Amino acid sequence: MPTHLREGLSPEAASRICLHQCRAGCCRGPLYLRLTAPEVVTFKDRAAVLGVALTVTEAADGSGAVGFLDHPGDRCPMLDEATSACRIYEERPQRCRDFPDKPRPGCAISGGEDAG
Repeated sequence: MPTHLREGLSPEAASRICLHQCRAGCCRGPLYLRLTAPEVVTFKDRAAVLGVALTVTEAADGSGAVGFLDHPGDRCPMLDEATSACRIYEERPQRCRDFPDKPRPGCAISGGEDAG
């Protein structure tokens, strides 16, 4: 579970803010999502099932990274552009599960400054 949710904010309320207020800003822009080797396999499998074009830069140990700028809309390829929902939410990488891992300025759900 995220360790830096704004005080008093439930995970359910955080999800609503992500979807409707900031529209998954953490899944957009010049970011890289680092994946463990098993997560690379899952990410590729889910992309194939969903028909999503995917670019993963893989390391020799099987881990990898997904650059959001390498995908249409400069976003995570698993982000549904219309709804801002994660298409693989139940199987999302640990990095995504742990967000926010620290207070982040501009993030309305973290202990940082409110967005908007």
